[in-house]
Amino acid sequence: MDRLRNKVAIVTGAGRPGNIGLAVCEAFLREGARAVIGTDLRTDQSEAITARVAQKYGRERFRLVAHDATDETAWRRLADEVAADFGGLDVLVNNAGIAMHGGILDTSLEDLRKVMAVNHDAPFLGIKICGRLLEAALSRHPGGGAIVNNVSMASYMPNANNISYHVSKAAARMLTLCAAKELGPKKIRVNSVHPGVTMTPLIREGLRGYVAHGLWPSTEAAQAALAAMSPLGMTSEPEDTAHAFVYLASEEARFVTGACLFHDGGIGGIY
Repeated sequence: MDRLRNKVAIVTGAGRPGNIGLAVCEAFLREGARAVIGTDLRTDQSEAITARVAQKYGRERFRLVAHDATDETAWRRLADEVAADFGGLDVLVNNAGIAMHGGILDTSLEDLRKVMAVNHDAPFLGIKICGRLLEAALSRHPGGGAIVNNVSMASYMPNANNISYHVSKAAARMLTLCAAKELGPKKIRVNSVHPGVTMTPLIREGLRGYVAHGLWPSTEAAQAALAAMSPLGMTSEPEDTAHAFVYLASEEARFVTGACLFHDGGIGGIY
């Protein structure tokens, strides 16, 4: 229960119950993180989430703030706030993401850019702005700083009905690899987690989209079909996926960088 002892972390896309971002925040707190700053563009449930998490782990250890991850100025404000209030940053989790359904013939350039902005540009900005803070993590932890990007199995699996999401995640995968190569000499590790079908609000919305496009008769049928793609015959829950982020953020992974950790129930290995 002490794998992230005294670490300070930022986790984007953490403002919605049932999503991976919030599950990562709670997993980090359980593993001894000194402070976790969750961020989200949505703020409608912030008060309820903060109250629930603070009751379990202490209000001084968790903060949920409004933050547009696609805005460079917002990133600079967040980095300055974290440095001032907590004395530095040890872990950055780029988790925020969106999806829009549609193939190349019916996806607008505007919609493609919206998805790219959140799924690729936002982690680029997070790494760019927080990188200098993370350099100082080596003075506090032998493994240095850690960046973990939520990239998805979509980064290596083409899809004819969801081009913007898959293209954006493929770009985020390469961003991870390039950043790992650049920041390694600064003792900042950069890795990615590639979740498979994880039953989050985003996935549930996606399944409804597939049903609306006539690809499956119901969301239940869609989930069953996706579960059948895995040799394990199941889908994942956010709490399962959060364990992968804990590992990559911890000192256990201090010799791990540029890794793409598949958490997809074996789908990637047999695709």
